Amino acid sequence: MNREQIKTLILTLLIIMSVVFTQKIWFYSPLRILQSEASFKERQASIILETRGQLVIPEQAIISFGNNNYTIISSNMEGIWRETRDVLSQYFNGEPEVTPSTYEKYRENSRLKSIELQFGKNIPSVLVSSVLDTVDNKVVSSIKEISSILIPTLNRGIIYIVGKDNNIYEIKLDDYAENRQLMAYIDNLQTTNYVRYYPLFADVGNYTVMPLNYEKSTPKVFVESEIKVDDEEAVIERAKSFFNENLDFVKTIKETSGAVVFMYGYGEKGVRINNRGRLEYTEEVGSITSNNVLTALDAAIDFAIDHGGFPEDSYLKEIKQEDKKGYYFGFGYRIEGLPVVFNNPNLAHPLEIEVYGDKVKNYRSFVREEMTLGNFSTSEPTLLPQKIIEDHIELLKADYLIDTEETQFLDEKEILNYIEKNISKAELVYYDEMEETTRQLLTPAWRIKIDKRVYYFNSYDGELLHSSLVN
Repeated sequence: MNREQIKTLILTLLIIMSVVFTQKIWFYSPLRILQSEASFKERQASIILETRGQLVIPEQAIISFGNNNYTIISSNMEGIWRETRDVLSQYFNGEPEVTPSTYEKYRENSRLKSIELQFGKNIPSVLVSSVLDTVDNKVVSSIKEISSILIPTLNRGIIYIVGKDNNIYEIKLDDYAENRQLMAYIDNLQTTNYVRYYPLFADVGNYTVMPLNYEKSTPKVFVESEIKVDDEEAVIERAKSFFNENLDFVKTIKETSGAVVFMYGYGEKGVRINNRGRLEYTEEVGSITSNNVLTALDAAIDFAIDHGGFPEDSYLKEIKQEDKKGYYFGFGYRIEGLPVVFNNPNLAHPLEIEVYGDKVKNYRSFVREEMTLGNFSTSEPTLLPQKIIEDHIELLKADYLIDTEETQFLDEKEILNYIEKNISKAELVYYDEMEETTRQLLTPAWRIKIDKRVYYFNSYDGELLHSSLVN
């Protein structure tokens, strides 16, 4: 073999090797990368779907044992939701007849053995339907929002839904398969030591139920902020997640109040963590808009998972559409089975997320974690809300006159009847008075809504903690 043939052979081998290695780079590696990315996206979608199923649940349930004997449950809502989902799934996945109904018919059925599931504010029916494995069905097309669902145990194929503006609908399914599991669940619950409720003001036309006793203990709970503001390293690590873990081009500002601000560019992104551990994130998202609430909620969930996650026992509490351009999602959470609320008019919910398109514009988080303390008094007796109302009746009458600007109608008996008639809710919560900077003893409180005003009373001694007008 001469010199030219050897050169030709070497060149041929080089070309072949080049082709082989190029093939490995462009055909095998990208395929594995794409497979890996697809697998990651599939896992992420599965996590989002699972989280949505945990968040889109009722706030509380009113269980009727019949004969005006009720109990209200706000803890273990996952268990009650699990018990009722199989029943509801038949209606949302079937071909029911949806017709307008009346409050009287709803009340009549709620007195029978039943479960009434009460959801948050402005919850679209498509979200409730989505966790029942369907988004396109007759219920969703007929009812745009779901406030509550009433399931009589002997429903014979009929349930009731309260929609927007308290409009009531009867949902009738001809091929309903009877489910006796729900009746067994209520019967078993009736044998336990439950808190008994009764419609005390039925004589003035108000069927809001109130507790006849409250022997169940309400633990004292100390909490601390999830973000430890005195740990500078922890604060920086939390902020990093919003800037792709790179703070080289992020300006840091320490305010005299103790808050720390991280700002990227000319305000395109910003994170502020105040001296109590409340985090606020903002980002410019341009002129994009949202018209799909399911996509927007999934974007909010995806964002929250990447930046701290959701507190234990969280739930979707409120949705608002922002000028038809985006969606506001407010999330609540419970400690020891009771909802946590804050003494701050600028903090509507512990976790708030605004989504435009699939981009998060605003994210606000203020989460408390329960502290473990030894040798600590666990609870005190809980006053009944009607006793608290009776003790503060002069205050309530004065507020009524202020709120209604009533000048002609001053008959005391009529005012009392008006107050009793307009008590729409009495709920036990944990009230965070936010007196301390990062740690706080939560106050068990009755949240009582009367007409346009909501009151918070200490459930141990009846002291008024706060009152405000509500929408």
